[in-house]
Parts: sequence; C-alpha cells; structure tokens
Amino acid sequence: MRYSIMLQLVATITLIFLGTSALFAWLQYRPAPDENSIQGSISYN
Repeated sequence: MRYSIMLQLVATITLIFLGTSALFAWLQYRPAPDENSIQGSISYN
C-alpha cells in the first residue's frame, strides 16, 4: 500500500474516532431533562 493511501486511511479512521467520542461525550454530559416534562411527553391520556 502506498504511503499517501495509508495516510488517508489513518486520517479517516482518526476523524471517525474523534467524531464518535465527541458524540458520546455530548450525550453523557448534556443536562438531564426534567421529570415533569418526561411524564408529560409519555402519557397522552
């Protein structure tokens, strides 16, 4: 495999890992929704 192809492959995998880690960090540290809003959105009767 040529050096430029390997470099592009490593850069692509690194960007994917950075994107997924940023997504999971945002999901983990976002503020939790209020309990009243959860109950209101679940029960429609």
